[in-house]
Order: sequence, then structure tokens, then C-alpha cells
Amino acid sequence: MRRQVLGIAGECQLPSGSYQQLGSSTHAVRLDTSSKFGSSSDTDFSGTISNQQHTELLQALLDETSLTLQVKCKFGDEQVVHPNLRRRLPCMRPCSLLIIIYGSACLCEDVGSFFQDHDIYLQDPRGCELDVRYCNPHRLSSMDLGSCPMTSKLGLQGDPIGAFNLEEAPQQPDILAILDSQEDLLEAPQPDAILADLERHQKQALTFMLQREQGWAFNGQTPDIWEMKKTSQGYCFINRISGAYQTEEPPQFFGGIIADPMGLGKTLSMIALIATDLKGYRYGDFVMHSSIGEDLSNMTTLVIVPPPVLDSWEEQLSQHVVKSRLTWGRHHGKSRLTKISELHSYNLVLTTYHTVSAEWRNGNQAEMSILFSTHWKRVILDEAHIIRNSGSQMAKAICSLPASSRWAVTGTPIQNRLGDLVALLKFLQAHPYGDTGRFEADITLLWKTGGVGEVEEAVRRLQRLSGCLLLRRPKETINLPPRRDLKCVVEFNVDERALYDEIKSRTIANFKETTPQGTDRSNSTTCVNIIQQINSLRMICNMGLQYHSRYDNTAAEVGSEGQIKWAEVAQQAFDFQLEVGSIICQFCSSSLDVTETLLSEPETQTQPRFSECLRFICSECTQRLHRGSKPISCGHTTSHTTAPVSTSRTEPEEAAPPIPLMEDYQTSLINLPSKVTSLVTQLQTQQADVKCLVFSSWRMTLEVVEAGLKQANIQYLRFDGKVPQKNRQAIIERFRKDPLIRVMILTLSCGAVGLTLTEASYAYLMEPHWNPTIEEQALARIHRIGQKKEVTTVRFFVRDTFEEAMMEIQKSKKDLASLLFSPRGDSQAGDVERLQVCLSLKY
Repeated sequence: MRRQVLGIAGECQLPSGSYQQLGSSTHAVRLDTSSKFGSSSDTDFSGTISNQQHTELLQALLDETSLTLQVKCKFGDEQVVHPNLRRRLPCMRPCSLLIIIYGSACLCEDVGSFFQDHDIYLQDPRGCELDVRYCNPHRLSSMDLGSCPMTSKLGLQGDPIGAFNLEEAPQQPDILAILDSQEDLLEAPQPDAILADLERHQKQALTFMLQREQGWAFNGQTPDIWEMKKTSQGYCFINRISGAYQTEEPPQFFGGIIADPMGLGKTLSMIALIATDLKGYRYGDFVMHSSIGEDLSNMTTLVIVPPPVLDSWEEQLSQHVVKSRLTWGRHHGKSRLTKISELHSYNLVLTTYHTVSAEWRNGNQAEMSILFSTHWKRVILDEAHIIRNSGSQMAKAICSLPASSRWAVTGTPIQNRLGDLVALLKFLQAHPYGDTGRFEADITLLWKTGGVGEVEEAVRRLQRLSGCLLLRRPKETINLPPRRDLKCVVEFNVDERALYDEIKSRTIANFKETTPQGTDRSNSTTCVNIIQQINSLRMICNMGLQYHSRYDNTAAEVGSEGQIKWAEVAQQAFDFQLEVGSIICQFCSSSLDVTETLLSEPETQTQPRFSECLRFICSECTQRLHRGSKPISCGHTTSHTTAPVSTSRTEPEEAAPPIPLMEDYQTSLINLPSKVTSLVTQLQTQQADVKCLVFSSWRMTLEVVEAGLKQANIQYLRFDGKVPQKNRQAIIERFRKDPLIRVMILTLSCGAVGLTLTEASYAYLMEPHWNPTIEEQALARIHRIGQKKEVTTVRFFVRDTFEEAMMEIQKSKKDLASLLFSPRGDSQAGDVERLQVCLSLKY
């Protein structure tokens, strides 16, 4: 008998020169121990397995001497590696181990029970070296040994992986692993007010936060920026990052950065910190803020969050805090506090970034905002990367809040450039690195312009700095169930391929006809044409023959001189460029990323502008120009038309007319697009107790998915921008608790942040997104603390289409070099040359 365990994540260290040579191939390996393996072929490499649950399972298999293991190592897609990185970092490749178990039939049931106890279900194998009977204890049809097929026949009999064209997609390495904390912290006692049992890493986070709220550790007993030493002339203070010293004591500092990846329970860790303010909590010699010297008559914590996360914080407070032990209130919308005396009844107050920014603008009025007239016990920023543009009005407002200690909570402290980290240090008031000039002099310049030695020193300095102020642990820190990432390759049928090729040919012809003649206005025409054509190709991949091109009448949007009416298409061009990459303001150089728009709220102030020459003017600069009665200009000598655009995230087709679905959708599954047919078929094979999430960027796709689910009699719920805010929590609760609801379909704009849906163990992404971070945020809804089952993710794409080009672009975005080694950060997205590359006419 034999069966297969899939998706054990590992990492291989390769000999010099073999990185590209090995490609994305599969190699036979031997298990040396439960955590180490090596090549059993001519290629010399070794690897490690870091997931504790995986190593425990492998040890149990190795201990059972009557079992034989066939192990193969599958390398992930080759990463685009910057020459500087290839020269300075170890040659490492992510991989996954595929293990086929051979053994006596009498062990079948015991092996099946062992894995089921660990919430792991054995999959059908491929590539068996021995021709024996196949018996899988997790398949009911497999238990009669006499009827079990031989392994040599298995590939001919509907192997599920082969039937659905599923491919293993090894998890990519954490590009921020350079910031991972190395110190093994003690575990702080759990506060009595917290109901949930804190995980070990959360108690260690509590220790880190309590230590940091004691101020600088001048004695050197714990890692810190500053160390005090006695000299013959008195005391001096040594900067452990740069080696510089000074005689003046640095300004005191309380707080830090919690930067654990998504899914590790950062919110509960922060709630536990607030709970330590209650009487009776002690941990060793910690006495909170006993030496601060501030007025602590107000012991309230201010928590600042994006609007989509407000409900999530209140849900966690209700779920994890002993009733009446911690009290909280909102300062947002109609629930704003007006009197300082109201604060005495709250341990924490929840508000939003935009509320803080709006009240800071009005701070000079006679009646000052309660936010700025109160000295807070602490200020906590959730999704703190929102303030990464340190020169923005919002960042200035946040930094102006009076507080004794300050905490920045974010899974992405660095998004596009090292300067993102400086904005957080400025908020924390962590001397001297809250000053951009000092950070650049000590770290950034070495990183960007130095030789090998200087860059290595810059890396060491960054690691020392993060070791003092920042806590980040890999996801393997906690024993989350394994996550298996798959790609589902979809093949067009003949008619779908003919339609796609027709639109592609038209796209190429139109592109050649509209190649710009050198003017910015013709550039904008070309830009919009390419955007429309790309969207057409992407929509055909999802909609198949049901796609009705909304761009057949594009000429109606073109003026008498062949130019696009910019006001009608500016939002479309802006949204596209924002999906592809960050957009930079023409005047203040602040950047906007698509991940931030998921967390924003509708503009109540001046809307930003987007020009025909593809330049962006942020809302603050637009407002400043309005106040000065200055014309809003793109900056060119001959000014181009600008139009207002919204940065609030909506589904891409929100402003477009609905596309009717064919009537025969309601009659036969065969008329569904190939991609949706594959999804529905996979959902039908799931066990009745398995819940699944289905994500798409487009509501149109969800409508087609709905039709397929109805045809298959699969009960589902829908969660997108059309669902009123007041109804959303009820939908989530029904999905969690109703055993008959197996599927929830969501748009990425609504489902990628602020939700915990660990009742689901499968997640399907209907199409690639330009930004892989958005995809990871969506998948983190199910792979996080609270998940009890093995998680499987499936990413759909159609072979030989533009979707494959998008996946190549995704790989470059995951590369550490593109994240950190760019001399200027992200360049202005959306110029015609970049769109030409994105169009990738080979597809």
C-alpha cells in the first residue's frame, strides 16, 4: 500500500552556480533526520525543515521501521535575484517535500488515524517508484484492498491533482526575514482580564513590550540603541548601531514596533498589554512608567485603526476579555467623545487615522480636539504602515499626539523602501533614528552606494536597530496547521481560445496603430487603450464566451481630434496604475499603494487629481493649491487636463454598466466558463464539513460563480461592496455557524483585510492580482491563529494568456531586491513604456 503527504515546506542551500541550473525541477532526496534532508542524486544540495509540526510528524514516520518513505524535493519558481543579493546572501531556494509512504496493509488504518489526529488528510500520489496496491485510509473507496488499483495504473484513473491540473506552488520565503528577532524572550504572566489562553509567542511579545515601556536599557542587559559607560571624565552614551558616542543623555523613549506577519494574533497581544494597566498585574520588577515624570492621571490607551478594522478590534475585545474588566469606546463618526471626563470610564478608545487627521487640521480652534488635549497613557497604531509618508498631513497629525509610550503594529514595516521604517521611528520618537538624515547617514547610504563591505555593515546595522526596537517572528514560531499552496492551470475550450485570440490580435493591431508620437496627450490615449485591452483579455479568462466587451464602442469616448475625454476615463487609468504599483505625488513625492486603499475610508476632503500626462497630485497638495487660488497643474510647461479621482477602494467595474449574463446560465453547467467550471467541480468534491472562500477582483466574476453554485446546489453567501456595513457582521456569523453554508464568495476589496474566517480551510483566488501582497492578505483570513485544519489555497490561471504574464510580474514584486535595493524607491507607475512591458504581447 502507499499514499502521499504533500506540501511540507523546506529550504535548500545550493552549491555555487546551481541556482539557475536546478530550475523548478523535482529531485529525489533522503531524510537524514526529521529536520534535515540531502540530495540522493548527482546534484549536491542539502535542506532543512523548520515547521515544528512537520518535524514531529516526520520523526514519527522515521521511528516506524516497518514503513518505507519515498521523498522528492520540488523547487519553487526561480526568483529574480538582484546581482548585489546574489553576491552577498546565501544561495537558498524554497522547496516542498513530497513523501510517498509504503507499508503493510495492516498498518493502513493506524497511519490514517495518526494523520487525521493531526488534521492532515493524505492525498493521491504521483510518481511512485514501486508498483504496489494503492490504499488511502482517507478515501472510503480505498478500504477494500482487493479492489485497490496498482500504482502503475493510478495515473490513468482520475488522479484528482491531475484531473484539476493542480500544481504545487511552494510558499515563497519571507522577504522581511532580515528583520526577524533572534532573542529568545521569557514569557510574561497572562493578565487576569484576558479570557483566551495566550500563545507562547504572545507572552514573549508581552515581555518585549513591558521591557520597552521601561525606557532605554542603558545598563546593556537587554539589546538597545544606547549603552551608558563610565569614563574618567564621567558618563558617555554609546550608539550601538553606528558606534558614535555622546556625553549628553539621549531623550527618553518608550515603545516600539510589533511586526509579526499576518495571522499571529498581534491584536490580542496589544489588548493583553493594555490589560497590564489594571491593578494587581505584576511581572518581576516591572513598574509601568514609574520614572516617566509625566502626568498619568489619564491611564487610557488610544488605538488608531483603519475603518475596516474597527469592528474586528471590538469583536476581539468582546471575545477575549473578561466582561467589565476592560472598557472601551469609539471616537469616530457620530460616536465622538467631547469631554475629557468621559475618558476616565475607558481603558481604551478606538479611533481612525482620518479622524485624527481631520481633528488635527482644526486644532487651532478655541475648543481643541479631545485627541490632542489629552496626554494618553499610550498610543497604538494598527496597520501603522499607513503613515509611511512621513511628510503627509496624516503622519504629522499622528506624530503630534501627546503620549507616554507609542507602539506601531504592522506586518510590513518596510513596503517599498527603507524610508518606510523611518516614518515609524519618527512616530516612536526613537532618538536619533526618528531623524531621516541620521538614518540615511548611518544605514541607507551604506546600503545604496557602498561596496560589499559597506552593504554588509548596513545590513548588520539594520538588524541591530530592529533587534532593539522591533519584534518580528516567522510564522513557524507558532504551530499553525500546514498550508498547501496550489496553482490550478485552466485550459480554454476551443471557442474560448478563438475569442481570446481574436481580442489579442485586435489588441496588437490597435497597439501598433496608437503608438505615441511623442506628446503626453497621445501617451494618455495609448495608456487608456492599453488598459482597456488588458482588462478585456483578463475578463475573457474569467468570463469565457459570456464576456461582452464594453470597449467595442471606445470611439464614443474619443473627441474630434482622436483624443480621450480624460474626465471619463481618468479613474480607470488611475485604478489600473495603482494596482500595478505605487503612485507618487508630483509635488510632495508621497506615495500611494493599493494595499493602503483597502484600508481607507471615503474622502470627505478634496479629492486628488490625475492628469492626462499620467501624473498624480495627492489630496493634500490639491487642497493646498485650492487654498492659494493656484491652478492645479501637472507641472509641464504646457499644462494637461486633470480630473478628480477617488482613492477609496471599490471593485474595478464599479462605475461600469452591468454586463448581462446569458439566459442559458440557468440550464447547464457546460455553458459556464472553463475556469468557473473547474472551481465548481472542485467544490463539489469537498467533504460536507469543509468550508471554502472564493475571492475575485471583480463582482462580474462573482455573478458567474453564483450561477455555477446555484446549478450545483451548493449553498453560499456573498460578501462585497454592495453589502451594507450594518449587515456584514451578520453574514460573517452565519458563515461561521451555519453548517449548511459551505462557501463564501468575496471581492478582494472587501475580504482581504479585517476578517478572521478560520472556519474555512480552503481558499480559491479566481485570477492573479498585480500585487501579490493583496493575495497574501486574502489568504491570511484562514491561515492564522484559531485555524485547526490543514489549509489549502488554489490560485487559478489560464494557460498561454496574459494571466501568465501577470504571474511573472508578481514574482518580480516578491523579490527582495525590488523591495529594498531601488535607489529611489518605486518610480512613477503607469508611463507608457511600463504598460508596454505589462501588455507582454507574447501572450
